[in-house]
Amino acid sequence: MGKPGFENIEQKSGAKYKDTFFRTFFHDEERVLELYNALEGTDYGKGTPLQFFTQGDKSLMRRNNDLAVVIDNQILSLKDHQGTINPNMPLRFLPNATDILYTWLQDKKNLYKNKLVTIPTPKFYVLYNGKEKLTQNVLKLSDAFRSAGHSFSLELEVKVIDINYSKDNIILQKSPSLGGYSYLIAQIRNRLNNETPRDKAIAQAVTHCIENGIISDFLRTNYKEVIDMFDWDITYEDELKIRIEEAVEEAVEEAAGKAHEKGFLQAAISLIKSGMNLKEVTSKLNLTDSQIGYLEEQLA
Repeated sequence: MGKPGFENIEQKSGAKYKDTFFRTFFHDEERVLELYNALEGTDYGKGTPLQFFTQGDKSLMRRNNDLAVVIDNQILSLKDHQGTINPNMPLRFLPNATDILYTWLQDKKNLYKNKLVTIPTPKFYVLYNGKEKLTQNVLKLSDAFRSAGHSFSLELEVKVIDINYSKDNIILQKSPSLGGYSYLIAQIRNRLNNETPRDKAIAQAVTHCIENGIISDFLRTNYKEVIDMFDWDITYEDELKIRIEEAVEEAVEEAAGKAHEKGFLQAAISLIKSGMNLKEVTSKLNLTDSQIGYLEEQLA
């Protein structure tokens, strides 16, 4: 079979293409067991009890679009390919965890009986492929607690695994499927860094992997579906908008600090330079009428 003909596809991929492809690629018993063994140091083989949570589990997928699977009474919940380490990951996993457990629990009436209801042991992972060096391997929900140093009744730990492609990356050696996936993403990233349009970069990277025997069986067999996987609800423009909103929030926080230390005028000018109009600035800084009048004079 020749090249699958990606080169002329219509631009339609979203910024979250990696998430969708990851879930589909690892929604396979052999590959997910291989991944789990690599992460946990186990040696589960074919025939291990296994249950995927899918898009059909509406109560679960309402808030969780990541890979979730029960393997031999252990829940593996994964958020894949995070380009930055978000310290809120444990809090983001928390509703996912309850959704998974309530979806798994078929008869909710058992919760009201005196007999203890046992549940699969949850394990949470974030797979990281950012450019900065990974400095924190475990994120904890308790890091967010406002009353530091006090005893608490709830904890959730998330292990962070670096899966940037490298021949020396041990986790990729232990899981050839993850290694192939990481290689594909690295190929896409390299092309995007060279300002290749998104879908052309994806097409070239997929074709390259097929020609070089990198997860080629899956890509060659499913190449039409692979293109559909790249179409995602969150577009590049949506993600860009989120980044801009974050930048404005940071500018507001920085300006608020300046307003406290150096006066409202410098803070207001800083916000205006960040792209906000005068009305937004006065609202954000809660300026008085006299301050607004003075600011307008200075800007005239």
